[in-house]
Amino acid sequence: MRIVEPTYQLYPGENLSQRVALFVDVQNIWKTCGKINYDALLRYGVRGRQLVRAAAFMRYDPEDEGQHNFMRALSHLGYRVVAKELRRMPDGTVKGDMDIEIVVDALTLGHALDVMVLVTGDGDFVRPVEILGSLGVRVEVIGPDTNTSTQLIYAADHYTSLSSIKGILDTQEFIERAQARYNSIPSNPDYSQIHGKH
Repeated sequence: MRIVEPTYQLYPGENLSQRVALFVDVQNIWKTCGKINYDALLRYGVRGRQLVRAAAFMRYDPEDEGQHNFMRALSHLGYRVVAKELRRMPDGTVKGDMDIEIVVDALTLGHALDVMVLVTGDGDFVRPVEILGSLGVRVEVIGPDTNTSTQLIYAADHYTSLSSIKGILDTQEFIERAQARYNSIPSNPDYSQIHGKH
């Protein structure tokens, strides 16, 4: 386990000894919010507690260098990148949903956690959130302001609106922190197409 520097105050029911995982549904966040500062997201989600795992789940186009740079930046910031290659269908649509991977990893890891921070607005996660709760895991949801499922908010132990997180829209800070740690990220990685080309 590693400690992410405490930058935010803890809420009631939280303490520094809690074991935390933070899972990001990158596609959902991209579709609803666009670019965000994933470093600020990690610092807020963990808030000085014991990080067991941070994971970013996304689909990607293997021919898109910008997406590879984005995944590299996430990795350098401490995220485990769980990526699935886009599948192009004969009718031109693309497939690459990551819901199953998020659910399986969350439920598999649940026994080793006190807290699961799920970053999404997708109502498909209501039942997995309820199951984690029944296992004694506190579930905190961070979601887009107007695009988070009401049922998901109700199922969670705590909900935070993404835009309320200080620095969340400062994508330049995200790039600079990744560069400072590893000096291998291009000065302006293009991750504008992380959702895949349609």
